[in-house]
Amino acid sequence: MRRPAVAERGIDETAFVPIGGIEQWIRIRGDRRSNPVLLVVHGGPGESQWPVADHYVPWESDFTVVQWDQRGAGHTFGRYGSRTPDVRLKRIVRDGVELADCLRRRLGKRKIVVLGHSWGSIVAVRMAALRPALFAACVGTGQVASWKATVEMQFDLLLAKARRDGDDATVKKLEAVGRPDPADAGQYFAFTRNLGTAMAPSDQAWLQSLRARLPALKADHPKDAKDLIEGMEFSAREVLPDQMATDLPATTNRIDTAFFVIQGQDDVVTPTKAAVDYMDRVKAPAKDLILIPDAGHFAFMTQPAPFLAALVGRVRPVALARGA
Repeated sequence: MRRPAVAERGIDETAFVPIGGIEQWIRIRGDRRSNPVLLVVHGGPGESQWPVADHYVPWESDFTVVQWDQRGAGHTFGRYGSRTPDVRLKRIVRDGVELADCLRRRLGKRKIVVLGHSWGSIVAVRMAALRPALFAACVGTGQVASWKATVEMQFDLLLAKARRDGDDATVKKLEAVGRPDPADAGQYFAFTRNLGTAMAPSDQAWLQSLRARLPALKADHPKDAKDLIEGMEFSAREVLPDQMATDLPATTNRIDTAFFVIQGQDDVVTPTKAAVDYMDRVKAPAKDLILIPDAGHFAFMTQPAPFLAALVGRVRPVALARGA
């Protein structure tokens, strides 16, 4: 998994490092060590980013990018399997803080930037709130607000779509639910079974591309692919109670570092309206909201140019000014 450093004074390292009492997998890549460090906190839960590492190569000109397979995910799951201890939000947040401090010292930085996607946006926000002195900026994409807001907004969206499509059978089923109960996971997963049909076209295409690449991934990296899939299933089960309890507008409405949300305008997985409402409530010394047109939940993958432009043009200068 190693490759030569891409430029003089660059870095390309892969390692298992001790974090939170277990060894966790990280990969550090960048063209110049002088660049700010950006820690990617993957979503999923358990959606390790190593299979799409090529999508991060353009970022490496302006950031030293760190990929991290969280406790219970990817290569880290491969070390411990279902015996992985304490796969809970609170522990993963503490892991992230410990890793951030380790990276800061290892790479000679006062502060780093943390970027979280989807589930990872919960982890990243909680990390920044817990130890703001470690972070020059916190960036969310596919930003979660609360489980309750997600449940209610997705229900309303699916009901409106069914009515527009003249899908009387679905309308009848959803109307029978009435108002969804955010505490009823079974009900939620039942009525969102067809959420994919309401996702942005770019998201649907992205998910299809991942499915198309899976056979080759399994053939080329059989153990790693198995660990990826099983880690996602394991993590999803383990952290579901934490996801359902999430209410960032109530619990994490102050972040003492710069806070950015770069969100696909048409995200229905973590609804954009909920992310915007959360951004409005957050108090931070600096904050900025960037909405990307023609993009949904996976804007950082499906609209790479405008997403990277926001990172480089909006986040990077603020992060450098704040100690990155």
